Amino acid sequence: CTGAFLLAEAGLLDGRPATTHWEDLDDLAAAYPRVLLRRDVPWVVDGNVVTSAGISAGIVMSLHVVDRLLGADWARRTARQMEYRA
Repeated sequence: CTGAFLLAEAGLLDGRPATTHWEDLDDLAAAYPRVLLRRDVPWVVDGNVVTSAGISAGIVMSLHVVDRLLGADWARRTARQMEYRA
């Protein structure tokens, strides 16, 4: 979730929607005003950049990335291996 700060520092979130953990939203907004901060979602996908709002949101976000890269079957298999039940 707070990896959004690293992406913002690198300029990769300028003009793009993103999110982070609820405790860090105001800090991200203050430090990086060019980020289009989303406060109302667990994760954001914008092209090749994905950010999440916390650990549990990050799990779902990660499974989404597996789905995008390898397909739904691999995402289901990964979730099963992790004992993650949506």
